[in-house]
Amino acid sequence: NVDRTRRLPAAGHRQAAAACLLIFSLFFHATYADIPAGAVGSTDAPHRRFEYKYSFKGPHLAQSDGTIPFWVHTGNAIPSSDQIRITTSLKSQRGSVWTKNKMNFANWEAEVTFRVSGRGRMGADGLAIWFTSGQGLEGPVYGAADSWNGVGIFFDSFDNDGKKNNPAIIVVGNNGKLIYDHQNDGSTQALATCLRDFRNKPYPIRAKVTYYKKSLTVMINNGFTPDRNDYELCAKIDNMVIPYEGYFGISAATGGVADDHDVLSFLLFSLTEPGQQPAEIPTEEKEKYRAEFENFQQELDKKKEAFQKEHPDVQGEPVEELYESVNDREIRQIFEGQSQIHLEIKQLHRQLAVILDEQRRYVTVVSDEIIKQGAQGQPGQVPGKDLDMIINTQQEVLRTLNELRNSFAESLRQVGSLQHQGNAAGTYETVQHINDIKEHLHIVKRNVEHLIQHLLMIEKVKCPELPPMPSCLSTVHFVVFMVIQSILFIGYVIYRSQQEAAAKKFF
Repeated sequence: NVDRTRRLPAAGHRQAAAACLLIFSLFFHATYADIPAGAVGSTDAPHRRFEYKYSFKGPHLAQSDGTIPFWVHTGNAIPSSDQIRITTSLKSQRGSVWTKNKMNFANWEAEVTFRVSGRGRMGADGLAIWFTSGQGLEGPVYGAADSWNGVGIFFDSFDNDGKKNNPAIIVVGNNGKLIYDHQNDGSTQALATCLRDFRNKPYPIRAKVTYYKKSLTVMINNGFTPDRNDYELCAKIDNMVIPYEGYFGISAATGGVADDHDVLSFLLFSLTEPGQQPAEIPTEEKEKYRAEFENFQQELDKKKEAFQKEHPDVQGEPVEELYESVNDREIRQIFEGQSQIHLEIKQLHRQLAVILDEQRRYVTVVSDEIIKQGAQGQPGQVPGKDLDMIINTQQEVLRTLNELRNSFAESLRQVGSLQHQGNAAGTYETVQHINDIKEHLHIVKRNVEHLIQHLLMIEKVKCPELPPMPSCLSTVHFVVFMVIQSILFIGYVIYRSQQEAAAKKFF
């Protein structure tokens, strides 16, 4: 937009021209702050008007009956107060949300905020943003219908063709006659593609899709920073013709591998070219909306007064503090699970202490019996070499039990430190502590297996006949039973912690 080849005749005016050029560039950048690069061909930015009938966002996204104003959800989609979970991290799930009314703007811009998160290294299948002439409520293409008439922006997580080019963002247009090519991840039909990893990011992913003057532009915020305006160009398609009227939709699907697909907001803006007046709302519709707003405001004031009379102790407190946010709920669930693990590990620690005491008494009795037999020199007893082997094996078992006890104590310390951190710890630190606890439990498991091997060696040795004490064989069986029970209990604790971590994603 600036002719950089123009030259000033006087050298003394070059600095002034450079200063003017710098000021003009800054003004140009500020003017286009809200418009994607390359999406606008004129010198002025288009007028943006927010269209609430084609948008949704928190914190009061869903109504009390589970519906979304001006939107319809199908399949496995679960609306909540602050997000819509299109699919949960379960196999073979499909869900979608679509606008109830058709949109008839020639130029528009959609801003979508979402998260794609999963426990595995790979995810499936992906999420799609739609603008089609009809509602594709259910189908095989990321949870929506195939052979659509319009455009779809696909956030593909799974590598179907094995070319190691996923996760990827794919733009596919359709005139209602094409069948989506799943086997090749739509690469044979893609109008544009960019490789972006949008799974398990610290901040939500933001996609800005702009259709202006028959040019479709896709901008992506990669979710690494909290800056909402940190967009980068993903794809741009010129001379693209899409239906003038249509529905907006978001869909997602899972396969053999599963991810959580959560949509936090969908904001639509109609764009009007510079010099053109935006479409005015009819006077009758304005009066209708004004009357509805006044009635709603009066009912809200009455409910506020009634609530303050019924709850005088919460007057003056912000309303947001009375409700639990998503982050608070997840942290609470994590702490409840860690508390349960802490109690179960303490119980296991006490049982291990009892086994350790019994083992020490057993070693003491056997040692006293060896000393007694050595002093008396009784014939017919077990040779001293076998008794020494028994003593050495029992001492090895005793050392292994001590290591187990120390491992349990370290696990208790890790869980206790995690619980005392509270809200001061971030998500990354919480995950690190959980991984440390799992590592200690794996160490315990290996020590228990080592202990079982030593106990099997004891069974091969004939124990001396000690009338005051029970047979050595019954004690070995008891120790083996307790060790196996401990292994099963540790496995149950790990399994339960994983189930509680997975269950939190349903809320």
